[in-house]
Amino acid sequence: MNLSDLKKGEKACIVAISKACLPEVHQRFLDLGFVKGVAIEIQNISPLRDPVAYNIHNTLISLRLEDAQMIIIEKLEEKIS
Repeated sequence: MNLSDLKKGEKACIVAISKACLPEVHQRFLDLGFVKGVAIEIQNISPLRDPVAYNIHNTLISLRLEDAQMIIIEKLEEKIS
């Protein structure tokens, strides 16, 4: 499952960054805190669902759909109200 599959109200844990990701984009994700084991959730969704703002490390980061597809996640069972 990748980050672009996450729905509002769901929480996930980052598992990895896709091997198809360009090295400079991979490094950018790491610099922004997209590392294995970190919890992430959707904060805001734009009208066309691109981009989407995610809450990670108590910071709001907006990603385009094509970038979110590079982040591999595992959905957590806990629902956010």
